[in-house]
Amino acid sequence: MGKRLQHPHGPRSSPGSAGVFTLVLLCGAQFMVVLDTSIVNVALPAIGADLNFHSDAHLQYVISLYALTFGGFLILAGRMADIFGRSRLFLIGLLVFTAASLACGLAGTSGLLLGARALQGVGSAIVSSAALALLTTQFAEGKARNTALGVWGATGGAAGASGMVLGGLLTSALGWEWVFFINVPVGITIMIATPRIMHACTTASPDTRLDLLGSTCITAALGLLIYTATQIEQLGLEPTTLGMSLGVVVLIIVFIVVEQRTTHPILPFRLFRVPGLAVANIVVLILNSIIASHLFFTTLYVQNVLSYSPLQTGFAFVPNSVLVVVGASMTSRLVHRIGVNYLLAFGSALIGISALLLSPVPSAGSYLLNVLPGFALAGFGLGIGFTAAMIAATTGVPTRDHGAASGLINSAQQVGFALGIAIIVAIASSIGRNLHPSDGGFQTAIYTSGYLLDAALALLATTIALIFIRHSKRGKSHSTSDPADQT
Repeated sequence: MGKRLQHPHGPRSSPGSAGVFTLVLLCGAQFMVVLDTSIVNVALPAIGADLNFHSDAHLQYVISLYALTFGGFLILAGRMADIFGRSRLFLIGLLVFTAASLACGLAGTSGLLLGARALQGVGSAIVSSAALALLTTQFAEGKARNTALGVWGATGGAAGASGMVLGGLLTSALGWEWVFFINVPVGITIMIATPRIMHACTTASPDTRLDLLGSTCITAALGLLIYTATQIEQLGLEPTTLGMSLGVVVLIIVFIVVEQRTTHPILPFRLFRVPGLAVANIVVLILNSIIASHLFFTTLYVQNVLSYSPLQTGFAFVPNSVLVVVGASMTSRLVHRIGVNYLLAFGSALIGISALLLSPVPSAGSYLLNVLPGFALAGFGLGIGFTAAMIAATTGVPTRDHGAASGLINSAQQVGFALGIAIIVAIASSIGRNLHPSDGGFQTAIYTSGYLLDAALALLATTIALIFIRHSKRGKSHSTSDPADQT
């Protein structure tokens, strides 16, 4: 297990046929994982009726349990990929995810479905972290990796578009079970193809020790953070949710203390000496919070005000996701000419402008005038900002830490998404009701408040990226050392 095996030619500096097949496998797995975050939403009413869920709050656990285990296990999964081998963990994650998907489709009770969804989230965390670590290991830093990360970002956009549409079609034609069954043949195909194609990877680290206390603390902290966010969304700020928030803070403090003292940390703090990594993670967290809020408020506006059906809503989101693909593809080509930090700031600024375009939400509005321009621009900005952040978060990272870096950036995405729905929605709801306490205008006032909060957060993300650009220029004038080589 301690032996280190590598492809004789090292990471690929250009895609090539083998590289293309490898990228297809990794992005196919990521597509499946991202798809599962949205495809189930449309099927929830049918699931609730068929499995006799007691209430909408109980039914919501079909979503939140998956999010909890997915987000909670990302950092642990990333470090395990570094220690025990990325291909090995990738295959294990695929096996867990595929088996859990089959169990979800076969579940005859609400309890069995919820248990299978929790296990599915664990599989997703392993697959996502190991796949991104494999991608950054297989493709050399520079043009090849940037192109691969552009495809990776585009994959997420395509999966987001497909989720709601495919979920509606499968539920209507075949039944809710098929939103889970669809993963089974895809997962099996990728498992069969992976050993045949993927050779250029480090199989294991010489040091196979795992920081059990640190792993427990960070997994519990992330899981509790995401669960607390879902509870704040439903219950607001009350003693219970405040107590859980305090618990998250305590767990994070304990984790930091443990990591500073252990000789084999699950999240090596040397990673944060890599230029751009911390900034990229912060910006990704903010951008995902904004996009989660965008999706939430736009879905409600389109369905509650414009009277779209769930399936129509899914199709209404397609332009957004198509432009995510366009933005991601453009970024991978322009990053060498413009610079990753400028693209990060530009993408964040576009998302801020999109929020301002969406904010009017008139009760007599239309999709073409009041939704499409802003929502499409948000997709374009996300494609640029997210891909630039992924490049910044993986450039200069030592090979031994690719899994940890992958787990960290994936965690930033999941935590940002959870906090966006919980915190922004809670604040916007409070503002909207205070502005219109006794008339029907409070609904659109909530949407407007949410979009304006999104715009403020986008300004924050843009400012952080611009400050880092200035700091980087000053740093280059004082030092030519490479922090990534430090240990």
